[in-house]
Amino acid sequence: LGLSVGMTNLVAARMGRAPIMRRSVLTLFSDRAPEDGVPSENPNLNQPGLVLSGFVERVGDPVPLVAADGSPHRGELVLVEALDAMARTVGGGAPVAIAVPAHWGPATVGALRGALRAKPSLAPNGVPAALIPDSAAALAALQAAPGLPSGGVVALVDLGGSGTSITLVRNEQYWDAGK
Repeated sequence: LGLSVGMTNLVAARMGRAPIMRRSVLTLFSDRAPEDGVPSENPNLNQPGLVLSGFVERVGDPVPLVAADGSPHRGELVLVEALDAMARTVGGGAPVAIAVPAHWGPATVGALRGALRAKPSLAPNGVPAALIPDSAAALAALQAAPGLPSGGVVALVDLGGSGTSITLVRNEQYWDAGK
């Protein structure tokens, strides 16, 4: 099961199924599990609930996000609920890998890792989810299909919702081969 965290969108992908993309918005309900996204992309958002957004950029922030009803919510805990909802949408899976923004520092990644401990469904068979930079996940996906060049430099450009990043990767085989 692959999950991806973005400031604008969340993605869930599982072998044999089409990936699902939803806005980074979580709706909490009093009588059922939370749902991701907005009504135009998620038909299960068919009743009112408490809508939370802006939680991805608040992961690791000690100041809680305050919902419309005045209730406080830690960004990393809301994100874990959102990731769990995405996993449910594609039927779960194991092992779990979560691509996080490459610019997140150790404290932010650590906050998410700590919050994930409260959600056993994201650690099937007791194996914690792997947290990897989204740039590494994108390069791994490119290597799998259509494949990366056998040598040289690859430029990965992420035109994200909160900024743009560029990752340059040099294939060492190219340089070792003396080309």
